Amino acid sequence: MSDVKPEIEGIDIVLVGDFNPSIFQPAWFTSQELIRKEEANAARIDIIHPEIVQFSLEWLQVQITRNKFSASTSQSPYYPVLKDLVYSTFSLLKHTPISKMGINKNMHFLMSSEDEWHALGHKLAPKHIWDDILRKPGMRSLSIQGERPDEYKGYVLVRVEPSRKIHPGVFIHVNDHYEVQDPKSAMGCTEIMNTLINSWEVSINRADKIGFTLVGQK
Repeated sequence: MSDVKPEIEGIDIVLVGDFNPSIFQPAWFTSQELIRKEEANAARIDIIHPEIVQFSLEWLQVQITRNKFSASTSQSPYYPVLKDLVYSTFSLLKHTPISKMGINKNMHFLMSSEDEWHALGHKLAPKHIWDDILRKPGMRSLSIQGERPDEYKGYVLVRVEPSRKIHPGVFIHVNDHYEVQDPKSAMGCTEIMNTLINSWEVSINRADKIGFTLVGQK
């Protein structure tokens, strides 16, 4: 299964900090030349409120609250565009305090058969220890957290579940989580934005490797 590819995938960049949601409207992104005017005019506005802003473009979903900024896309050709949009946004708003970041990848893999689908669940979460406790135990969600393999502060969290979008399918979510080294001395968002630029390719490759390795288990 080394050639397996996800049927559905997406990337979500999540920032934790101190935000003013009202700023982040399609018109503002256009005024700063971050998105095209045509995109802003066609944007779907879900809510604009001092506490939360949520809107979407053809390729982008954005949600901002007082303490969280999230920008995501499910179209792989736009992955680098997503990264550039987030970086450019906070290069303009460089004094925005941001202490944490998740580069999160979602993948839905279609298994070749239900037998293979069940076999993967048994491999990742052996059922024999549950046989005397539950009737027909089955894996619904498995989360494993590991230390970062680099110099950054944070962790890598992997969640595996049956896919709700394809059957027989497996959903794998990789949260590549980063934190500033010293929250007390960190100023603005420069450290996190530098981490985004320097870690982007490595983070995506790591998530892909995790997904392909897990789905390739026999």
